[in-house]
Amino acid sequence: MLSRIDLRDEQKPTHEAISRLRMQPENRIEDRVNAVRSIIAGVRSEKDAALIDFTRCFDKVELTELTVSEHEIEAAAERIERTSPGVHEAITAAVNNVWEYHSCQLPSDVIHESQGLIVRELYRPLARAGCYVPGGRATYPSTVIMTAVPARVAGVGEITLVVPPDSDGSIPDVTLAAAAAAGVSEIHPVGGAQAIAALAYGTESIRPTDVIVGPGNVWVTLAQREVAGVVKVPSAYAGPSEVVVMADSTADPTFAAIDIILQAEHGPDGLAWLLTWDPAIADAVEAEVARLASVADRHAEIESTLQENGYSLLCSSSGQAIEVVNEVAPEHLELMVADPESFMSEIRNAGAIFCGPWTPSSLGDYAAGPNHVLPTNGTARFAGALGVRDFLKSMHVMTAEPSGLQRLSPQVEALAEAEGLNAHADSVRFRVAALNSDDTVTETGASGVSADQPGSSADQSSPSADQPGHPTQEIRPMARARSSIALMSGYHSPQIDVEIRLNTNESPYLPPMKLMESVSEAVKAVNWNRYPKRQATELRKRIAALYEVSSDQVFVANGSNEVLQSLMLAYSAAGGKTAVFEPTYAMHSHLARVTGSELVSGERLQNFAVDIPEAIELISTEKPQLTFLCSPNNPTGLIETPETISAILNAVRSVGGVLCVDEAYGEFTSQSALELLREDSSSPLMVTRTYSKAWNMAAIRLGYLIGPTWAVEELQKVVLPYHLDTLKQAIGVAVLKHENAMRDRVNAIIEGREKIVAGLAELPVRLWPSEANFVLFQVRHESAGKVWQQLVDRSVLVRDCSSWPHFENCLRVTVGTPEEIDRFLIYLKEVLT
Repeated sequence: MLSRIDLRDEQKPTHEAISRLRMQPENRIEDRVNAVRSIIAGVRSEKDAALIDFTRCFDKVELTELTVSEHEIEAAAERIERTSPGVHEAITAAVNNVWEYHSCQLPSDVIHESQGLIVRELYRPLARAGCYVPGGRATYPSTVIMTAVPARVAGVGEITLVVPPDSDGSIPDVTLAAAAAAGVSEIHPVGGAQAIAALAYGTESIRPTDVIVGPGNVWVTLAQREVAGVVKVPSAYAGPSEVVVMADSTADPTFAAIDIILQAEHGPDGLAWLLTWDPAIADAVEAEVARLASVADRHAEIESTLQENGYSLLCSSSGQAIEVVNEVAPEHLELMVADPESFMSEIRNAGAIFCGPWTPSSLGDYAAGPNHVLPTNGTARFAGALGVRDFLKSMHVMTAEPSGLQRLSPQVEALAEAEGLNAHADSVRFRVAALNSDDTVTETGASGVSADQPGSSADQSSPSADQPGHPTQEIRPMARARSSIALMSGYHSPQIDVEIRLNTNESPYLPPMKLMESVSEAVKAVNWNRYPKRQATELRKRIAALYEVSSDQVFVANGSNEVLQSLMLAYSAAGGKTAVFEPTYAMHSHLARVTGSELVSGERLQNFAVDIPEAIELISTEKPQLTFLCSPNNPTGLIETPETISAILNAVRSVGGVLCVDEAYGEFTSQSALELLREDSSSPLMVTRTYSKAWNMAAIRLGYLIGPTWAVEELQKVVLPYHLDTLKQAIGVAVLKHENAMRDRVNAIIEGREKIVAGLAELPVRLWPSEANFVLFQVRHESAGKVWQQLVDRSVLVRDCSSWPHFENCLRVTVGTPEEIDRFLIYLKEVLT
């Protein structure tokens, strides 16, 4: 069954002879590529409908469901454990072995420091991985393990598995059991090129992934090549299986023959070769292959592979055999020779090498630990086995000190000018000029020479002021903030002198006269020469009464932002993690960076709602100490539903974290997370509010939190002594005596909000429903920046959000007085029409 090729008398170079043999499986490649492209186009256009149609056409299966339920997966795993305990144990052992080996592949972040420049390379896992597992002719739980486990080791949050269905539309129990053991997130009974297209572009049932891995037939591998660039596809061509067995006179012919057959039984388009320089071994192995194949269970698949690409190559020497190996670059190479290690230095191209008579390639296929997804079709020339790095991406992070900037500026300027990119040169030139004109000289002098380098004043016993390259004044070190702070911008909103200021979500109304009279009386009673009450007992008592909670459940601070900062300091600063769901109130992220907390972000859906499954996955994977939700959200004005808050709360509770719902605009909506508050030792929910919006008191900067008593006790530990002054406490108490007046103002603001919404509805803008005291809208036919400036020219200031991610061409307007709203709408209509 193996075709004999005698290379001993071959006149042409070895690589030419091998190239002729390798061309045979490629003879239909162009037609296949065109067919694959048509399938991909169909899936992109028709999505789930195309998957159903292609499955009916190619697999002869009528699918009714495109997602395997969690119940089906759990039931299959239980059946395997009950009916096939040996298989269950093997799956568990394989998962453990593969996990253990691949854990050694996790790279460490790289830090390189050199003369004022710090360069880091940080590795981050991809968000979603797509794993293809073949089916149809055989069942491959091992491939489930080999593709999913490295993704889990890398830290990938969501793993999607696609598998061709059986004739009844189901997936074998053993495959589902392996998926459960390997930590697969979801499974879809779809195969072929259509499955690869779904993983790349997404359908109604299958979310698009960031990387696609896994072996398949020629159609699958061609599809992976077609979508590479849309998603990450490892550079290896993981196609039909290949094996080259190199045997000398010491080889056991039966061992060699069965190892040729074991890869050939995968089916057509593969490669199964014997290499030997011993004619007797060639005869013996060829005979054994014919004998064993004739009685094999998968005789048809084996015969198909061997007839198309099964060869016995008789070489002139072991050196020529090595030439053949390096030319073929096989997926599996078995060295059945007396001294395998003596060949190792000469072999350059192979996916995996199996040494000696006791190491069949099946060890690597199932249980040894290394990956069995290997490069085929010659791609082992430049690629290797699937591994953890295929599920990671790296980021370069650079931080320059003044000395590093000055040291590199000549090279940057020279190269930028050579390329004609003068702005690149100016970007360093301007900074160096600013450093050299500063009265406080940094650790590098005006010359850019570091004080500990030759030629600096540190090397001179009496530096002269007129010597070139020496600073003209004493070098003094400059104190600097943390590098993470130095690279940040301050948090602020524009304060421009205009008549109508509708950009900062303040109340447009002064407090009522009776309220101000109460404030005046409270101020008169202040005991100015005494420190304030540390616990703000009276203020906390008044706030508690407003919400019918205990005063021990109330924490107060200088504005809600200080409340948020106190939460950071108590729970997630200095090495902890803080989770947010973008887009949302930027202060949450800003404070995380300020306090040294690692920020982990989840992306909201296109309608700005929280993606609940992704949020739960983020929390369960990252295990943040502190998670923020803003409701109504800023800058959208949308509320978080009770279902969303409950789902996030349960996820946070499961990892031992804290959920803070920021309700700065809570009085303008009928829904509140306060209804979910529980005073018990395990409740992780806290709600923050402020005096700035509904209470018309932005000027006093007073905010508060309501949560479990134990949490408030922790927050009291991180504030400075006497952090809340007596004047603020007195005013806060006085204001709360006028709840009815506040309710009237809230109703007026809600009416104003509806007036803005009605006015915007008549203009060429898109707007979002708001339950806050502002409205977000998107300009359709003009530049938002231009519209913003034209409004400023008319003495109206709104918030320009157009440079923020997700808010292209968007503006946000705060509710003003009826007169301010009228003028805003009139001027906006002038600008837009």
